[in-house]
Amino acid sequence: MMGFGRISRRAAAGAAALALLLAGGCSNLITTLGLGGDVAAVPPRLIGPERLRVTLPARDAQAVLGPVSRNSGVTVWQTLDGISLSFHSGVLIETRGLGHDLMSSDPAGTVAMLRGATDGGYYPQIRTYLDGEQRTVFRSFQCRRGGGSGGRIDEICVSPDETVTNSYWLDAAGRVIKSRQWVGPTIEYMETQQVLR
Repeated sequence: MMGFGRISRRAAAGAAALALLLAGGCSNLITTLGLGGDVAAVPPRLIGPERLRVTLPARDAQAVLGPVSRNSGVTVWQTLDGISLSFHSGVLIETRGLGHDLMSSDPAGTVAMLRGATDGGYYPQIRTYLDGEQRTVFRSFQCRRGGGSGGRIDEICVSPDETVTNSYWLDAAGRVIKSRQWVGPTIEYMETQQVLR
């Protein structure tokens, strides 16, 4: 049995060979170890027949997502290539895989407003993002219910340097079936609509 302080000749020779490969460049290492090639996408395991059509107007992009998880009012929707969006009662709280992702958002005030459980005043909304050095950046808004008609409810959110308007369309049961929500300064708005499979 070998102790932690000793290295066998075989291990030392392997380490030396690996060091030479690294010195020769990453592409040589990838080829030598057989790590190259395409990685096949793994389709998401859907948990229901619903679908969500999502449009990012600023990027001229559109996709249809399926539900992959539900827990405590949060539904996670995913594309075939692994991009995921999380919503709490129809309110966007996280994005992953879009770049400049929304890492988290507290939906409590918006959900209460959509349910008619606020007094009409302002409520806080804190959002987090990652900067270019992977540090957390906080953005704080004060939001309130705006106008709206035809089943649409508008939410106006203001910060010292930005004013955004989110719109939610509700069905007869009070569920969000369509929305236009601000994601962040780079992605801008996201439009969602539940569709039949």
